[in-house]
Amino acid sequence: MTSAVATSSVSLSELRDDLCQKTGRGLNAIVAGIFLWATFTVFGLFVDDAKVLALVYVFGAGVLFPLSLLVARLMRLDPFAQGNPMGVLAGLLGAVQVLFIPLMIGATIVVPDMVPWFLAVLVGAHFLPFSWVYASRTYIVVAIFMSLSAGAIAWLLPGVVAIAVPATVTILLIIAALLLRKENAQAPS
Repeated sequence: MTSAVATSSVSLSELRDDLCQKTGRGLNAIVAGIFLWATFTVFGLFVDDAKVLALVYVFGAGVLFPLSLLVARLMRLDPFAQGNPMGVLAGLLGAVQVLFIPLMIGATIVVPDMVPWFLAVLVGAHFLPFSWVYASRTYIVVAIFMSLSAGAIAWLLPGVVAIAVPATVTILLIIAALLLRKENAQAPS
């Protein structure tokens, strides 16, 4: 199903299959996230000022979308799933993160040293609906482990949040990319 999808004659399952095939189950965003969170890890190693580091997170998060578009182009994926209305749903679910900007600004002002934790939990939580959209167990697993591990690090090891949280998220995103690649390879073409 590579041409425009006529929704009146196509089942939800077929729309989802088409979305998964065109977008690679969002693999481009996961790969872009790996680069972004690895960069956050490096900044955590070298930047001691929590407020500066918090600003790196807040502004760095804004780089994810354009970076994911670049990765999609390199991977020859259609991140918008042209002609498939499920592409709009996936886009809206991704855009929900923008509504948390006030929370991130507040965290940056009040508890800048915990911004990595806040962002990791938001990212993890926003993966959950993608498990249905992309018919992928990977997104459920990553949503749970990312949110719980970031929370555990912030609670048990608050002094290393700036390094341990982004490093953990990077590792989880690498695992997600490998699992999504496997799911994409097993999907019917």
